[in-house]
Amino acid sequence: MKIHVLTFGSPTNMGPATQGDNALLEQAAKKLGHEIEFIYEKDCQLGFNGRPHVLVKSKMPTDIKILLVRANFLGNFMEYRSGVIKQFELAGIKTVNSHLPVLRAKNKLRTLQILNKHKLPMPKTYLLRSHLYIDDVIKEVGKFPVILKTIYGSHGSGVSIVESKRGLRSIVDLLTSEYGSLPIVIQEYVKEAKGKDIRVFIVGKRIVGAMERVAAKRGEFRSNFKLGGRVRVAELSEEEKKCAFASVRACGLDFAGVDILRTNSGPKILEVNANPGLEGITLATGRDIAGELIKYTVKQSNKKIKKQNHAD
Repeated sequence: MKIHVLTFGSPTNMGPATQGDNALLEQAAKKLGHEIEFIYEKDCQLGFNGRPHVLVKSKMPTDIKILLVRANFLGNFMEYRSGVIKQFELAGIKTVNSHLPVLRAKNKLRTLQILNKHKLPMPKTYLLRSHLYIDDVIKEVGKFPVILKTIYGSHGSGVSIVESKRGLRSIVDLLTSEYGSLPIVIQEYVKEAKGKDIRVFIVGKRIVGAMERVAAKRGEFRSNFKLGGRVRVAELSEEEKKCAFASVRACGLDFAGVDILRTNSGPKILEVNANPGLEGITLATGRDIAGELIKYTVKQSNKKIKKQNHAD
């Protein structure tokens, strides 16, 4: 079976992380007797004359059975890029993940709202757009240091630790005045985590891998693999499993990486990632995570074909 993979950007500007993940997908597909063909978002033209459709390199694709979405994009043109996923869906093509769950997970504000609505545990978090309200927010969040994030970011980018009110005020003032009044996320710093977190990789209704990520060096609080963080297999508690599954269900994702902090008061959800990296979790667990994703995608395609045949 040929599996089409939608990726964002172009073949000439793929970063090392995307290139590594794409190679793992190709290897896994070949091992399972399938073939991968990549569709690059920049090669897509969206058509609205008659039924919505997508041209790929100016040609109407006729052999796409299912589209595996690698949502490797951040804030710029996010609505448009999720709209590209939606256009394939409007053209009758099944996607894994679909556009709305991707949009939810890519927007930190929306993710926070969804997790909060479902009463899932998170670190104390506030979002603001002015330094004028820092004192009030700090009273709610607690003591310094605090974690400061931009509303869009990936692989630890846009995340800082701030040690004092003076430093926080100056950073927030800069970001909210000089760069288009960016919304800022301020979150409590969980000291007992000690620069570690858990990434849970879920495909469908299964946890296919879990790893502990450890910050690369003393003084670094970000544990992301792409920042040099060390990874090792993790054993999950039942509560951690429940939190991970509930987070993915709440966002509506087919597959996701859920980042969890282990705190003195139990697991806390940090993030739900619609484009979880494959290299780190594969290295940590020794499992063919890309293969699990390929098998799930093939299963979803077969379900769609069976449903269509039944309808006929």
